Amino acid sequence: MGGDGQASTTSAALATLRHALDRIAAMEPSPAKTVAIRELAEALQELYGTAAAIRKAEVLRIQDAEKLTLAQLADRVGISKARADQILKARQKEASDA
Repeated sequence: MGGDGQASTTSAALATLRHALDRIAAMEPSPAKTVAIRELAEALQELYGTAAAIRKAEVLRIQDAEKLTLAQLADRVGISKARADQILKARQKEASDA
């Protein structure tokens, strides 16, 4: 699947999440609404953690393959230079601790 197909899949998934959030927001205040928003928030946190781990692996893979500057790496992945630096330094620390 190419980049356009992936973007379309991501857009569709985000639209589904937005729809779920809108449906919960429209619910009358109730224990069911509380449970629904808690479950959605917990699922989103889990997804975020997984996405962050995948992004970290991509940062490391790209840096190993292309030896970009921090600015280039950050721009490529869509993170700040400070975050790119944190990821690279964490790997160095893990390697030195091992």
